[in-house]
Amino acid sequence: MSADTPQLDSSRIKASIIDRRIEKYASQGLTRAAILEQLLQYGWPLDQLRNRFPDFPECTFVYPEKKPPAAAPASDAPKLLLPSAAQANIDRAKLTAVSAAEGISFQYVPLIQCSFPHADPKDAAKFTRKNGWLELTLGTTSLEYGLPYGVPARLLTIYCTSEAVRTNSPEIYLGESVHDFLRRLDVPITRGARGSRSVYANQLLRLIHSTLSIDENIRDGAGRQGLHMRQALFVEEAKLWWDDPEHSKNRKGAGRSIGNGSSLMLSSVLFHSILERSAPLATSAIKQLRKSPMDLDVYAWLVHRLFHLSKPSMVSWEQLSNQFGHNYREPRTFRRFFLDSLKRVSAVYTEAKFNVGASGVLLLPSRPHLAKATVPAKR
Repeated sequence: MSADTPQLDSSRIKASIIDRRIEKYASQGLTRAAILEQLLQYGWPLDQLRNRFPDFPECTFVYPEKKPPAAAPASDAPKLLLPSAAQANIDRAKLTAVSAAEGISFQYVPLIQCSFPHADPKDAAKFTRKNGWLELTLGTTSLEYGLPYGVPARLLTIYCTSEAVRTNSPEIYLGESVHDFLRRLDVPITRGARGSRSVYANQLLRLIHSTLSIDENIRDGAGRQGLHMRQALFVEEAKLWWDDPEHSKNRKGAGRSIGNGSSLMLSSVLFHSILERSAPLATSAIKQLRKSPMDLDVYAWLVHRLFHLSKPSMVSWEQLSNQFGHNYREPRTFRRFFLDSLKRVSAVYTEAKFNVGASGVLLLPSRPHLAKATVPAKR
């Protein structure tokens, strides 16, 4: 982008967010020049950057121009490993190759830690999951639509999160863009009341009417404990056009398909939280595991947990059941389904190391699944 490109209104951006980004980059060993480069790359207001880097010459404060990515042969694409939310010294050649190969998608971290229902929750108005210090409650503003669930809800949130990170904008475009994303995952695009277009239209309507409530226990450096609460609409505004006029009166989406020109606006709270807390996943892995909501959940969890793991960590069966055990009445039934899923996931994430025992799953430090140098920093 050029220096004249409009940026997010600086009055809506708290200065403390930039300060936290600077502190986080510094803790990862970036030089001041590298930190400024990252902030410019993602369009932070120039006046705020000048105030924080007064010793840098005026010619430094110019947004880098975005050039279209050069095509790269698939055989030359770099091997993917997992990045953290903000990484220094991006290898731009590798990043271009990965982007061209569409190798990386993103998911919102709280939805990795506490996921959507696996099956249709019917008339339930809310759904709550717990994972250690975090509790997530999914609600709906309209019982007519219900709560999102299953594989479509997960793929749609991955799409929305990936687009928010890629474009650095809360406005998400639908229509052929989301259909192209599903095609990349080999999801058949079919019409009719029971076709995939109708299913995803219905799940999109459920997402649009969803609310997220996240309660997270926190602790400061002095050991003082507290509670961080975040409440957000999933979407603040949406405009949907239907491709099937004969089904235009069906409010729940049966028989409908999302047409070009459709869009939604993520809520401000959710959008800024996504920029802070989104985790990269390999699109190829999502493609292989897309038939099972449990497989998608276990994959995202394992990738995210193992990246941050520096020493062995035991996760009890009770903890795993609280996080993944949707509607399993018997613990042994949950264990069987979880272990079947873990087996399929480990065939995709072959670097993952863990031991299964009577008390739970012992996670071991493992090689990350996506490369640190292949994904841009996210503020």
